[in-house]
Amino acid sequence: MDALVENQRTGKLIQGLEAADFQIAEDGAPQSITYFSQDQLPLSIVFLFDLTETVHPVLQKLAQGAALILGHLKPEDEVAVMVFSSHTEVLQGFTTRRISTEAAIERAAQMQTTEGTFIDEDMFESIDQALQSTAPESRRVLVWLTDGTANDENSFTQGTIGKEAPARLHSKSEATAKLLHSGVAAAAMIERSGLTDALLSAAQRDRGQVPGGARVGDIAHYADITGGPVLYSAGKSATGQLAQLLDDLRGRYTLGYKPANAEPDGKFCKLRVTLTPQTFERHPEWKKSEISVHAENGYYR
Repeated sequence: MDALVENQRTGKLIQGLEAADFQIAEDGAPQSITYFSQDQLPLSIVFLFDLTETVHPVLQKLAQGAALILGHLKPEDEVAVMVFSSHTEVLQGFTTRRISTEAAIERAAQMQTTEGTFIDEDMFESIDQALQSTAPESRRVLVWLTDGTANDENSFTQGTIGKEAPARLHSKSEATAKLLHSGVAAAAMIERSGLTDALLSAAQRDRGQVPGGARVGDIAHYADITGGPVLYSAGKSATGQLAQLLDDLRGRYTLGYKPANAEPDGKFCKLRVTLTPQTFERHPEWKKSEISVHAENGYYR
């Protein structure tokens, strides 16, 4: 499992920690850490580009940022490229050839659709691609490049803005369960366009008048349960923010342990990762309320 440690006041990652600085509890029971590293395992990243209409004004910007940060990857890191709306499509499977990835990103930047965003279905589908990673023991991450909005997923939207969606849509609970079974982390770069702001303002005034029940989507939910970072552009450079997102992914600590308790297959085990009291004693300049540890909140046996 990966854990990102952040000073919330400064927004900076806390580096230089050791295994003894962490404590893990599974279903409340303390665990012994048997593996520890930082940025030693390769990354298997899936870039997912949102093709819906509200994102189209900023899609080129997001694509350019994604293409530029490829140079920050290590040679052994692999990348896949997908697009999403009411369903997903793989443009490029995992590869370490940056020229192939750049071509797929450029292709994504030219695409558009009138379909809506069915984020729960998209999450469910994209996990299958993440599990196709070829790098041994890699850290698999879905990086969503989106404005963070989604549409209600029901028979009405499926018949109007989801005609290309599968016949049966997967629910949020199904996507969540699959994500936690997979060990894949979700992360996001959220860039809102003027159309996004207008749509959300209209939805806030009168949700019933907005086609498809547009709303803020569940990307942050999926990132939170897997410990992945979510960054917002807020007028900042997309390239700079994506580079920061990549640094956050690299800056996570990888922890391993063998569960102390025997549990039946299929059971959901809750996880809690924190820093030890001794760590705060060694760093009196840190306030506990300002230090956050982002990690997956559980897994299925």
